[in-house]
Amino acid sequence: MKSKFSVIIIDSNFILLPFQFKIDYFLEIRQILEGKLKFIIFQQIFNELESKKKREPKSTKFRRFLESGLLYLKKSYDKYPIEIIEEGKNDNETTDEFLLKKANVLKIKGKNVYLATNDSELRKKAHNQHINTIFLRQKKYLSVERA
Repeated sequence: MKSKFSVIIIDSNFILLPFQFKIDYFLEIRQILEGKLKFIIFQQIFNELESKKKREPKSTKFRRFLESGLLYLKKSYDKYPIEIIEEGKNDNETTDEFLLKKANVLKIKGKNVYLATNDSELRKKAHNQHINTIFLRQKKYLSVERA
C-alpha cells in the first residue's frame, strides 16, 4: 500500500499564528494528517506580508506578530519539510487566485493538497474548487475541512 503524501500550502495569516494565538501550526498539522507531508510557502505570501507592513507602518502589533511568525518559521526549517517557492502572482490576479491556481496544479499532479488559511472567503473558494483546507477553530486548535 502506498503511503499518503500531502502538500500543505501556507497562507499569510498562518505565518502570524504562533504569536497571535500561541499555535505551533507545523506540529499540529503533523499530528492531524497521516503520511508524508511537505509544507509550501510561496514567495507571494512574503510579498503580501511585506506590503501589509508598509501599508500599516504604525501597527506595532502586526509587526510583532510578523516578526515572531517569521522567527518561528526560521526555527522550524530543521524540524519540518518546508519549501519556499520563488513565485509570485501575476499583475492581473489576487493572492487568493494565485494560491488556488497553485493548489489546483498540485492536485492535477496527483498530490493530496491542503490550503492552510484562516480567510473565510478563501476557504469557501477552495471548498468550491474541491481543495481541502486547514484553519484555526475557536482561536485554539486547527481543524481540517475535506472538500
